Amino acid sequence: CGYRVKCEEIYKDLKAGRVARCDRCIRNLRLKPFGIKRKRSTNGLSTSKKKRQSYEDSTDDEDYDIAVAGVMKPDITFFGEDLPATFHDRLTKHDKDLVDLVIVIGTSLKVAPVSEVSGFLPPETPQLYISREHVDFDIDMLGECDTIVTELCRRAGWDLKHEMIKEDDVDVQLHEGYESRYSFRITSA
Repeated sequence: CGYRVKCEEIYKDLKAGRVARCDRCIRNLRLKPFGIKRKRSTNGLSTSKKKRQSYEDSTDDEDYDIAVAGVMKPDITFFGEDLPATFHDRLTKHDKDLVDLVIVIGTSLKVAPVSEVSGFLPPETPQLYISREHVDFDIDMLGECDTIVTELCRRAGWDLKHEMIKEDDVDVQLHEGYESRYSFRITSA
């Protein structure tokens, strides 16, 4: 039905591995009569059981509309799922003229259309890449994303607090032969 809720409302189900159901759909289903008999169209064909092919199934269940509440999903795009229709228009007609920095974190950029985003941007827009493998952005920072982001925050003087962040020393090395490809690795635990 397209009904949207805040993440907190379905997080408990998602965390528990349950399918989150749409409250609006459930409410609407409760207002409708259940199991209404429907007449199937024959398009002028005989419905005699003698004429049915042997491969046709006939059960009482198929004569009823059985309603199921809509599935809720986070407002994200899953792998293999199409991006929203507005994605390309917004990128090519609006965002590309406003962006002053691109930071890409945790993707190999091997799947379109996200892999094509940098090609739409003006060449003077700096592009930073944070992941395990290099892709030749303006600056490639290679290693574990959490380690890199934590180290960048530390160097910027930002007090980043989170239970997943450890107080580790991080070694940052410039790759030989490159001006802007760095490796980040933890040197102590």
